[in-house]
Amino acid sequence: MKTQEKFVKNNRRQLLKMMAGGAASAPLINAGLLTAGAGLSSSASAASPIKNVIFVFIPGGAPNGANYSITPTMVNNELVLKTCSAPLESVKQECVFFAGTDMDGFAGHGLPQNALGGLTKAPKTIDLALGDMLGGNTPFSAIQLGAASGDTSISAVNNWTRSLAITDPARVFEILRSVQASDNPALQQQHKQLEINLKAVQQLQQQLGSFANARLQTNLDAIQQLQTEIASTSTLPGCDLQQQSWTAETIYANDYSKFTRLWELQSSNAITAIKCGLTHVVTLLMGGDQEDFIADGFTQSYAQIANSGFMAEYLRYRTYMTSRLANLIQQLKTTTDINGAPLLDSTLVVQVTNMGDTAINNSYDAPFMFAGGGSAIHRGQVVKGSLHTKVLDTVAQAMGVYGKIAPYSATGPIAGVVV
Repeated sequence: MKTQEKFVKNNRRQLLKMMAGGAASAPLINAGLLTAGAGLSSSASAASPIKNVIFVFIPGGAPNGANYSITPTMVNNELVLKTCSAPLESVKQECVFFAGTDMDGFAGHGLPQNALGGLTKAPKTIDLALGDMLGGNTPFSAIQLGAASGDTSISAVNNWTRSLAITDPARVFEILRSVQASDNPALQQQHKQLEINLKAVQQLQQQLGSFANARLQTNLDAIQQLQTEIASTSTLPGCDLQQQSWTAETIYANDYSKFTRLWELQSSNAITAIKCGLTHVVTLLMGGDQEDFIADGFTQSYAQIANSGFMAEYLRYRTYMTSRLANLIQQLKTTTDINGAPLLDSTLVVQVTNMGDTAINNSYDAPFMFAGGGSAIHRGQVVKGSLHTKVLDTVAQAMGVYGKIAPYSATGPIAGVVV
């Protein structure tokens, strides 16, 4: 709250100072104060049509093998999926698969924060870093959720201080509901800031020539659009959380026999948080780092199956987990944002993991992929991943903040992914 108040006061002081000087037009336009997220969000918000990101952690990588791995092949410019990626058939054109992606640094159990770059020289995992940049106008900078994930956390500061995921979907809903009151102070601050910027632009338009006015009109339109978005947030279908209560059944947070249902509820919470403007960054864990969960439909844990040598059952388990990811992507595709567009178009889904193949505990060919992002991403392709930290830098590039947050690789984003 103090950060938001400081932001508002600083911007107001700067606006008034420039206007009082009588030559406000040039510094205001050049500084991009209003263009940068209409005075509310970070400059990254204006730089990319992708507003949101959901990181999906699937532990243990995937079976390595030419015929059944996650990474498809391209045949006549068409994605041909393999066994473990088959559930993505209906959404494959929304996806970018990174082939030959090796874990940069540590791979394996025990330090899963490396999946998001937590063991690099960067001070934070990428979800928390993005939250700092994108969360200026949301109650939560980033949210960490888990489905039967125990005490696993892949979000960390300074490599070791982890932000634990909330595994109880009912509790998550109540937290979201509690901050989305109609008299939410954060929303009031946002409205106040927009009104200040709107008046500043209108006054400047009276003083400037036609060229500068045309540029200011863009800012004016952006401010008015954001006002509409904020005002409409609580009235979007499913977003008036104050009028809702938890209607789902009571499920123990780590009841592995209800794994599918836990995933559905947490996915729904993630989508609600993003759609209703409560956050732009969600990290969603599918099970725990040690893979000791037993999903419904199976009699042994994922770790036991992967190390049993029974390849058919291992493939079935990993394919099931891909189907949970496909379900999330489909929900984002059928859920609309404030403008009636698919939420998937403004949301980047990023599948991450902590190793290549848990059966042999290696660091090679780890399954990383994108889904969504609309026209900002060259979708429906397979590209060379090289290192997983390069994939993370590509996420930063897609969100418009590469170079504004600490890099995760030494060589930067992967070419040919971001438009």
